[in-house]
Amino acid sequence: MRVAGRLTDRDRQIAEDCFEHRVLTTEQLRRLHFTTEQVARRRLGKLRQLRVLDSFRPVFQLGEGSSPNHWILDTTGAAVVAAVRGLERDRLPWTRQPPETVANSATLDHRRDTNEFATQLIEAVRAAGGTVPTWHGERGARELLGGIVIPDSYLMVEQPGTPPLHLLLEIDRGTEDRRRLLTKARRYAKAIPRSALPRANVLVLVVVPSARRARTAAATLARGPWPVAVEPWTPGGAPPLGIVQRARCSLPDLDPAVTNSS
Repeated sequence: MRVAGRLTDRDRQIAEDCFEHRVLTTEQLRRLHFTTEQVARRRLGKLRQLRVLDSFRPVFQLGEGSSPNHWILDTTGAAVVAAVRGLERDRLPWTRQPPETVANSATLDHRRDTNEFATQLIEAVRAAGGTVPTWHGERGARELLGGIVIPDSYLMVEQPGTPPLHLLLEIDRGTEDRRRLLTKARRYAKAIPRSALPRANVLVLVVVPSARRARTAAATLARGPWPVAVEPWTPGGAPPLGIVQRARCSLPDLDPAVTNSS
């Protein structure tokens, strides 16, 4: 692959991130890999020229401000990811989608919000002297929990003086009814004990768009078989690190004997 010699380890990780998390904005990638937005824009533009990445700007509603670049994997980037994983390109589960298709996808807002919460959290944890050594999107989270339940993200959060926290993140944009919430709680109760996760340090966090929605969702999930924290958050709102810390303190330590055969 002729492009390979022109790529850095950071470039390869950016390609991996766009594969795993599907779509990331310039600012989200800046939080993960760069010190300034200017440097991020310049390097991402170069990766677009090399067809490692492609990009688009979705149309925002009047009054929402300008739309940032959204970055997705392109054909050269897919070859890079396959090579890093020791796969032939045709064995990588990826098909190129035109940017306009992704821009008009019904899942775009949900994915962007998930990645916004996660990248803000990662940046804040690093600034506080910690690290997030593992961040999976739906692809990796599905494998982690055996496909029984699929959170939007999984993050291992390591902070000084505390055991690693295994965060299973769900972004609920107010569309899931009570039955679906309880079904997810039952699936977590089934999946977590069967996984490699240490149950005493697992936090299932459902983030919702309003305090009212948080109260109703929390009341519903309180009847479920696995502890689930519910917190309100919107992009540009409260810092995700504070939300995660508050949510962890709100739940009792899980009993190692907690199981569910349903």
